[in-house]
Amino acid sequence: MLLLFILSVLLQPAAAWAQSAALAIDAGAGAQVIDVDRGRGNAVFSLLALKPLGASLETDARAARLTIFNETITFEFGSPFLRAGRETLQLAAPARRSNGAVLVSTQFLTEFLPQRYPTRLSFKDNVLQARRPAPAPPTRARVVPAPAPTPAPAKSDRVVIIDAGHGGKDPGKIGPNGLAEKNVTLTVANKLAGLLRERGYEVHMTRSSDTLIALADRPRLANQWKNGRPAVLFVSIHANAGVARAQGFETYFLSEARTEDERRVAEMENSAVAFEERSAAQGPAIEQLLTGLRNDYYQHASNDFAEVIQRELAAFHPGPSRGVRPERDQMPTPASKSATVSAARLTRAVRRRLI
Repeated sequence: MLLLFILSVLLQPAAAWAQSAALAIDAGAGAQVIDVDRGRGNAVFSLLALKPLGASLETDARAARLTIFNETITFEFGSPFLRAGRETLQLAAPARRSNGAVLVSTQFLTEFLPQRYPTRLSFKDNVLQARRPAPAPPTRARVVPAPAPTPAPAKSDRVVIIDAGHGGKDPGKIGPNGLAEKNVTLTVANKLAGLLRERGYEVHMTRSSDTLIALADRPRLANQWKNGRPAVLFVSIHANAGVARAQGFETYFLSEARTEDERRVAEMENSAVAFEERSAAQGPAIEQLLTGLRNDYYQHASNDFAEVIQRELAAFHPGPSRGVRPERDQMPTPASKSATVSAARLTRAVRRRLI
């Protein structure tokens, strides 16, 4: 009899050794002993004991469904079998209901759970313990290489500065029908700027609305836009008044006024200074700028361009050509290739030859 008892003990599953000892669950806040029922020869426990591990339980008349770690495990009452996913496994005792609790074999706690979820649970010294996640390796600051500097766009060598004469409280001359010169010059200037930009020119305008720009400030702006380049083209647009029955078109470039008519035009256009507040650029700085412009290179370049403008205007203008004229002080211009144009219909002239 003694020999048979020893053999029967040795043949029991390993879980049976745990049945005689207290079982506990440690979900991270310390081990909590669970109740074990050994009344029918097989140790069982209530599935509700797994709630500290985040488990939930649903039951109906035939079965109980335990959800743990996003997986549902089904127990049929009166059956030792359980279904987990596509697997069907057998426990040492059937699941049963008792006083509202669902009792299953402690084998589920000591063997099934730690084997199925080895990265989450372990069973040691009669305690089912939730594994603490391994500490994340220290994050290293991600070194983002500095972006390569964006090369500055190459400066265009096709630069035109368009100066619409007069503006703001300086109306310029008023035509017989009441049309102000400032409006004519701005309309022509805007059309010319659009044509040039369509063809890839870098275009700046001393004014693009009805505002007064001081005569002395216009060359200062032009030199700023020149920005160290060898030369830019400065075109000033006017619609001059003339003596009785005067007709036609004329082009001026900066030089010494040689005739009375040329001096009259200079005085007429420079009368716009009366509308201005005194500019910081007036005085010796203007004289120094004009002195530089009177050198032979700029005078020849300005004269050549003025002749191109006059010739192209002659191709479509119905009036007589009044020629290319030098003008001493009609408009201070920047130290660059320049021409001062007095024509309201300049756009068609530059459409063919300038572009």
